[in-house]
Amino acid sequence: MPPEAMQMLKRHGLRPAASGSCNVDEARGRVARLQGVISSNWNGIDLVVEYDLRQITLNRIEDVVAGASLVLKGGWHRLQRDWWKFTETNELSNATRSGDGACCNRPPARR
Repeated sequence: MPPEAMQMLKRHGLRPAASGSCNVDEARGRVARLQGVISSNWNGIDLVVEYDLRQITLNRIEDVVAGASLVLKGGWHRLQRDWWKFTETNELSNATRSGDGACCNRPPARR
């Protein structure tokens, strides 16, 4: 299978700030209809989303969740989501590079 056809699967749990005051079912339904989302489930604590990074990013998923009036938890959870988004950016950047890997995998040329 060519590298461009391979999926880059991600699975993250998005935690609402206040579970009683939000419509998790509406957010889950909106996310489930997005292209690239494989599954979207509520486990009682988190909205667990599995998706293909080559088709959709966590930023887009968060935008749709916010559009459904679901506010995600801040603090450490926000920091964790920011880290996930940072690594997604790097993975997508590395996936588009041609060659045999990062520059540190190639020894310097002899003079």
